[in-house]
Amino acid sequence: MFTPLHRSALFARQPAVYERLGMRAWSEGLVPWRATTCPLLADVEAELIAAFEADLRTAGALAAAEPLTIIDVGAGTGRLLFHLAPRLTARGVRAHLVATDVAPSNVAAWSAHPQLAALAAEGRLSFEVFDALRPGPARGAAPTVLLAHYLFDTLPHRAFRVTDEGCFEGLVDAEASPWAWRYEAAARPAELSGRGPGTFLVPAGAAEALEAWRACFTGPLLVLAADKGVEPRSATEDPQLARHESVSAGVDFDALASLAAPRFTALSPHAPSHLFALHAFVDARLEGPALSRAWAQRGGHNEVLSLLQRFEAALKSEPSPDALLALLDESQADPDLVAQLAGRLRDAPLDPAQARRLVDLLARAAQQHFVFRQQLDVPFSLAVTAHHLGALGLAVPLYARSLEESGAHPATLLNLALALRGLGRGAEAVDALEVLLQHTPTHPRASALLAEWTGR
Repeated sequence: MFTPLHRSALFARQPAVYERLGMRAWSEGLVPWRATTCPLLADVEAELIAAFEADLRTAGALAAAEPLTIIDVGAGTGRLLFHLAPRLTARGVRAHLVATDVAPSNVAAWSAHPQLAALAAEGRLSFEVFDALRPGPARGAAPTVLLAHYLFDTLPHRAFRVTDEGCFEGLVDAEASPWAWRYEAAARPAELSGRGPGTFLVPAGAAEALEAWRACFTGPLLVLAADKGVEPRSATEDPQLARHESVSAGVDFDALASLAAPRFTALSPHAPSHLFALHAFVDARLEGPALSRAWAQRGGHNEVLSLLQRFEAALKSEPSPDALLALLDESQADPDLVAQLAGRLRDAPLDPAQARRLVDLLARAAQQHFVFRQQLDVPFSLAVTAHHLGALGLAVPLYARSLEESGAHPATLLNLALALRGLGRGAEAVDALEVLLQHTPTHPRASALLAEWTGR
């Protein structure tokens, strides 16, 4: 059965997919998350939110003691809010953070997450089931920031093919394998005026969400949307949709800006990208000078994409230790990036100043590590590097975190025992070896060390 794309089962089944997958959507790499939950994006957005708050207070739209409400719509693992909270505090922004998702299973997972639960216990974070397209009745006139990261790409899109013969809407048979398309004559949407021949996706769901949010949150509103864009498609090609367990489409932010006007003013990146970029939609009633300056200085520069592209290049080449350290500094000591480059730096000949810089990066990364099951054991990688550099006091708690998060791995227990021994904590070192031998009774190194250290 052929159905207009935005009404098809491809998008209608999205909430059920995320409810079924839960945190597996991110822990198993089914849905991308690195760009939209990294410390650098949190820092850029904290800068923009602080500027928005300054404009609100100047305009008298936010009382001195009133916190700003920040809602992450489709918060994924919750990692972005974990990074955002301290950066807002550092800028003096009083805020209440809300992690939301359409899937109740994800909301339940956040409530049980130790780091997110700690923020909730401090009254800084709450959790809520929230449907981006049906947010419910009006919630009042308090100023609000909404974060929409890898969200608009998952909401319904319409497909149109423009040719010399006219405009045609794309209909899809979602049950066919592969999907089948056909095109029916349709009026050309105003948001595609001026476009030459081609096949286009119009983010109808994103526009509907913005309109619903405007009705729900009646006060000053700022929406920060980080997402992938679109590549041009010829009039002979079908729309390009990514298929994982769910489905997603590149977001035509130019079309979305047209659909969102005049209620919102769109702030676009200085250089458009179909890979990834941050966009902003600010309440047209309140586009203040502080936010405009912050966007010009940071928001529009696509710092995250630039960083991740240089990181991928570094993995494939042999940059100097100074270049790697500078890259990790720029990443805001992103624990995942530090962990991936730790081996490279561990094997490099570092002078004393470089070694001190690396230890500092490891310590900062350790403070920012977010508990999240993934293939990379981040605490272990950080611990091994700290151990190699002689920073045993840093290595021991990282080994302990690795054991807590990833289980009793023999290498982790052995390294923990050696680090504890190096710190003069002999009894604890023996305990670690004994735990290792309980799990792996024939481990030769552990048996030899236990005999050496105890005389047994």
